Amino acid sequence: MRDTAEGQQKHGQQEHIETLPLFSTTDKNGRMTMLPPGRRVGRAAPLMPWLLTAAVLWALTGSVPFGALLGMAPTPAISMVLGHPVTVGVAVLLLFVAISMTATAYSRSIEQFGQTRVAGLFATLSVTGGLAAVAGILLFWTLTSDLSRPFDLEAIATSQTIPLELGAVVGASFALWAAITLLRLPGSIAHARRRQVDIERLRKEGLSCIGTLTALNFTNSWLFNLPIFTVEVHYIVDGAPRVVSAYMRTSADRVPVVGSILIVLTDDRGTTHVELDQESGATFETDVGKYAPSDG
Repeated sequence: MRDTAEGQQKHGQQEHIETLPLFSTTDKNGRMTMLPPGRRVGRAAPLMPWLLTAAVLWALTGSVPFGALLGMAPTPAISMVLGHPVTVGVAVLLLFVAISMTATAYSRSIEQFGQTRVAGLFATLSVTGGLAAVAGILLFWTLTSDLSRPFDLEAIATSQTIPLELGAVVGASFALWAAITLLRLPGSIAHARRRQVDIERLRKEGLSCIGTLTALNFTNSWLFNLPIFTVEVHYIVDGAPRVVSAYMRTSADRVPVVGSILIVLTDDRGTTHVELDQESGATFETDVGKYAPSDG
């Protein structure tokens, strides 16, 4: 299983390099969308098993701090079990598995939708959804196990021990976060799919023009460790010179220099897409540290 995970990671890194630099004439930062040649427009269905598995792992991991530390256990015996060193050790192991599964869900989301914004929402939903679910289950189980137990939020300030109410507030915070993420996800998926549909259509039906990178401006910002640029690309349509502005995200070692050849895809709807000419290639900046993020 470890070999499979390492193979997937290497495959993801290779695909990551091949698709950079990434250009967008409409979006910037995490909303920039890619569609590698030969890949279909993304679907959410293949991601559901990864999302649910990661959420379950986070729920199992979260049962220990919620049950033993925050007092959200239906009985003292269950609280002792959840606080036992063996249980804590298992929870720590599950935490690493949950992190790995969340990272896999993130990378699979990028493969499907070509967008870090959508991938980030899927990863966030797996974490917050799992923690909110276990908090809700434990809270409901605890309150129904002792119907006479009062539930008073003032206990957060007055109790000399960590009260159940504090765990409820923490769980509610994760639930609110998960709900906001879930509400944002459909619109983000629809946006990514629209961009991918445009790219797919332009490759099949659009006018392909040879473009030249004529301006490269560093925005002094990064998405993770990937520098962001604004660029201008000159191309010719029906004998008339034109220029298109775009955002560019790439790695520090794959920054094309001015004069590099690009492909400009356009149609009569005014939709434009810019991508690297894989056959002609490009000349990249030799100083790989020039656009690397500073440690400070």
